[in-house]
Amino acid sequence: MPIPTLGEIYYNGIDSVPYLLPILKVVPWILAVVILKIYFNGYRNRNERVMHGKVAIITGGTSGVGAAVVNDLAARGMHLVLLVRNATDVFTVDYIEDLRELHGNPFIYAEECDLSSLHSIRLFATKFIDNTPPRRLDMVICCAGVMAPPYTPRTTTKDGIEAHWGLNFLANYQLLNILAPCMRAQPPDRDVRILLATCSSYIAGDLDLNDPQFFRRKYPLRTPWLCYGASKMALMAFCLEFQRRLDSYVRPDKQPNNVRIYNIDPGLVRTPGARRWITMGSLWGLGVYLVTWPIWWLVLKDPQQGAQSFLAAAMSPECGMGEGGKFLRECQNQKYRADVLASSELGKQLWEIAELMIKDAEKAGAIKRAKEKGKKRAQEDTKDEPKPDEENKELIEKIRQRKEALRKISEEEEAKEHEERAKAKLPPSFPPLPMDTPSRGTRSRTEELRTGEVEEVPRVNIETKDGVQDTPSRNTRRRTKKA
Repeated sequence: MPIPTLGEIYYNGIDSVPYLLPILKVVPWILAVVILKIYFNGYRNRNERVMHGKVAIITGGTSGVGAAVVNDLAARGMHLVLLVRNATDVFTVDYIEDLRELHGNPFIYAEECDLSSLHSIRLFATKFIDNTPPRRLDMVICCAGVMAPPYTPRTTTKDGIEAHWGLNFLANYQLLNILAPCMRAQPPDRDVRILLATCSSYIAGDLDLNDPQFFRRKYPLRTPWLCYGASKMALMAFCLEFQRRLDSYVRPDKQPNNVRIYNIDPGLVRTPGARRWITMGSLWGLGVYLVTWPIWWLVLKDPQQGAQSFLAAAMSPECGMGEGGKFLRECQNQKYRADVLASSELGKQLWEIAELMIKDAEKAGAIKRAKEKGKKRAQEDTKDEPKPDEENKELIEKIRQRKEALRKISEEEEAKEHEERAKAKLPPSFPPLPMDTPSRGTRSRTEELRTGEVEEVPRVNIETKDGVQDTPSRNTRRRTKKA
């Protein structure tokens, strides 16, 4: 077939072959598109590693690059623990079941861990490490993150922290810092790898440790990538500081450190977060995105292509030995473009700031939860109170009226008693003594009262002008003698 066609072209020209000239005009463009697509797809992972029996914790594993990483590791028989907001959600349950059936791997689970809540992260991490002996842990892959589109208002986490700073940095700091004892306790022959998702936009980030949440500088509504880049820059500095602390740890068996942490840049990927950023979170932006979709298909990677650097870091034998804290892009080691990231002073200051912020946020959250728990308990107590029947309403009302009447009577008696005591000028804690003047035939009774009854009553000294106590006046004596 090609030889007769070439002969026809040679003897009769190109016009003799139908549709040949239009095809030849289109072919160069097709070749250019193919070459550009191959270039933008980036490198692919060429490493292989046996993953059966290994355990990995993954954040953001239900969509985007994280879902592609989960799909590949599940096909290799790895034991996966996916951290999700709600483990009982219908979508999550179906997603886990589909993964198990597709790859024949029953060791895929979902654990509840809301990264927007520091308390939720602490609950999961402490539950995971609360085992004796420590549970096996070969890998921690942090793919979750947030990137707000331009002209969207400032959002916060459940702890009131700016979303970029709280989700992209503090959540990973909290999770890894609590899981650190479990990772350090792994046997020396087991290399533990931590993979953190970062982005090239860290170069444009405006990191200021005196104002990490953009309170003083005001939130950049038009340029939110300043916050996003600052959070990724902080995450990368934390990676290097965490590696230094892991290397300085002395194991009880005196073996070298076997935990290594890496920053991974997947490149420009068509994830739900990237699509939301391109469309600016609006319907008209979504329409523009659909119209210009061929451009985004050409320039952006799909999630499977974006996951290649993560898979290379998880399987490469070079990443299981030597020093950690490296930066991987396109399945290769790259240099950090910001020299300040390697500064140990920056890492120490960032670590201290993160500790203080988490301490304050968890304290405020504990107070808030205690108040909500008290309100809920009060509502439940009120709800559990038995409601009176119609027949008992009259009896309850009578009892209430009787109690009210008795209360008023007791109040009146107390008021009278206080008034009498005030007139007698006696202390309120003692009863008044008898002050009647003795008359004829009453002297013996008065003496008995003074010797018998009065002895049982506490005595109160009442001072008069003459300093005489319970003594009849002179006129009284005279009238008694005359009588």
